[in-house]
Amino acid sequence: MKPKLKKEERDYLDRCKSIAVLGGTFDPIHNGHLAIAQAVHEEIKPQRVLFVPCGQPGHKQSQRVSHAKHRYHMTALAMCEHPAFDITQIELNRPGISYTIDTARALAAHCPEGAEISFIIGTDALEGILKWKDADELLKTCSFIVVPRPGHDSDKAKLLIDSLAQSHGTTFKWVDAPQLDISSTEVRRRFDIGQPVDGLIPKWVEDYALCHGLYRTPFNIWAPAVREARFEEAKDKLRVRLSTSRFTHTIGVIEEAERLATHYEVNVEKARWAALLHDAAKEYSSHKKRALCKLWRIELDEVLAVNIDLTHGLLGAESARRDFMIDDEAILQAIRYHTTGHKNMTLLDKIIMLADYTEPYRANWGPIKEMRELSLTNINQALILGTKATIQEAKDNKEPIHEWSYHALKQLKKGR
Repeated sequence: MKPKLKKEERDYLDRCKSIAVLGGTFDPIHNGHLAIAQAVHEEIKPQRVLFVPCGQPGHKQSQRVSHAKHRYHMTALAMCEHPAFDITQIELNRPGISYTIDTARALAAHCPEGAEISFIIGTDALEGILKWKDADELLKTCSFIVVPRPGHDSDKAKLLIDSLAQSHGTTFKWVDAPQLDISSTEVRRRFDIGQPVDGLIPKWVEDYALCHGLYRTPFNIWAPAVREARFEEAKDKLRVRLSTSRFTHTIGVIEEAERLATHYEVNVEKARWAALLHDAAKEYSSHKKRALCKLWRIELDEVLAVNIDLTHGLLGAESARRDFMIDDEAILQAIRYHTTGHKNMTLLDKIIMLADYTEPYRANWGPIKEMRELSLTNINQALILGTKATIQEAKDNKEPIHEWSYHALKQLKKGR
């Protein structure tokens, strides 16, 4: 008797009479996986191509694998644009190491009696199939769809298929799927060093991995040599991206932030990075700023909607995280609010905001001379002068003023 499943557990498998199963770690899922699934669907025409992210992969026990929830969500996102593809948590919900035979038994219990359940495997996996758990049972009770893999002899694989079919009565189908030379290992490597992954994984998967900081060595454990190399690399990227005047301003902010951080005994490394990236999104067009806010789910309140340029700090923080591998929240916050300030400013926030005002290459403006004089003795008072002047300038130009600036002013006065 088949086990009775809750609705949210059965994934409508009880209605599927033909399934092509593609299992894997999917850390992350990439376009090679999707190309195989598409080729199988076009040639075999199963009712559903079912992706099965494994819970605890038996062959990767010594390797670090991303949390199951992240691998599941990335795979689910990759399914969205393919009507015939779907996903199940059948292995993720099962404790212990994931074995194909256990999944085969579970699917047979969930699907209608007599359902055709075929496992998609590459020629690389086929070569070692006799070493799988309960291989004899698996080969006698399941059918397989075999696809070629780069670096593996297809003719040799077909001879092995003939041998297994005779010895175990196994049904095999061969599908000439595209042999895209893409590996999850290479995708992870590219993420970690900041190289593009265009064309390797779906955009939604890339976005998810970036949003959750997957595949990147955390900022706080970068080796000193790596820190310096990545800082110079980021500086070179910005030199190309920004206008000459904006880049010169950025260099000035770095110099001033280093000076202030040293004086106030704040982490100089974090100050340098926040200063470097504070205007990374400043010179995007208003159209691109709006599009990125929508793409990155940055909500526009009434003031931001009218004065879209104020979002450049928010976008700069996202760019720092996505494009420059910065996951340190202190750095991101300093970038996020360097123009307006906010109600809970840290000393690093104040340093970046003041450095933006007083960097040595900035032309004379409002109270800048007095702010420079106060910078090492009363940072709060220096910022009060700058914030008041900025608010007045906005009023004179009939521009909306964000409440963050008033919150910052209130905090600065209390701490004066």
